[in-house]
Amino acid sequence: MSANSEPTDLALDFVELNKYLFTGGGAATALARLVVHAVKTVPGCAWAAITSWHTGEKPRSIASTGPVAASADELQYRLGEGPSLDAASSREVVWVPDLARDDRWPRFSAAALTETPARGVLSFHLLDEPARCALNLYSSDPDALTAESVTVAALFAAHARVLLLHADSSGKAAGLTTALNTSRQIGAAIGILMNAHHVTQEEAFDLLRQSSSRLNRKLRDVADDVMLTGELPPEEH
Repeated sequence: MSANSEPTDLALDFVELNKYLFTGGGAATALARLVVHAVKTVPGCAWAAITSWHTGEKPRSIASTGPVAASADELQYRLGEGPSLDAASSREVVWVPDLARDDRWPRFSAAALTETPARGVLSFHLLDEPARCALNLYSSDPDALTAESVTVAALFAAHARVLLLHADSSGKAAGLTTALNTSRQIGAAIGILMNAHHVTQEEAFDLLRQSSSRLNRKLRDVADDVMLTGELPPEEH
């Protein structure tokens, strides 16, 4: 892409990713596509990952382009230091052109140089809620992540923030849809049992709940059976 077309092309790419999310596409797949796109977009980037860090929990990578990025992330989580953690905890851009010449995280730098082919890191803060998130970009050569890389990655990170927010809201919407569907299933099953057994709503719900407990099956699955057959599922022998 040319310098003039790059912002427009990048925006269009993210429009497509957001459309994918809101037409039923999975958030995990969208995030996997995002990190692959980061490698293609940011000059000098060979591998990419996203750190998610909920308060009171250990950080984890919710997407990566493969074992190199995942391993570099995991070293930081295990050692409790590194550019990804600093970026997730602050709003600062963390740029490490050459891990061999950086002394901010001595344990991480030494481990990364020994255990991974990563030689440079560029991390951007993405979100604070529902979890602190950072976009982590790794280079295979020292000084491959340049000032141009920082500029392009900053634009990429701005779009990635929107995608992460959409991924969270689409996940909540999917959860709400599931809950509503389950509620409707149970309500319909209760109505069927009320009519079949001439019992009250509370008594019908108790029949459903007791069957679920005896059979060790989820309430919605027992409700499905009632909707299909008109009666509670038989005891298993």
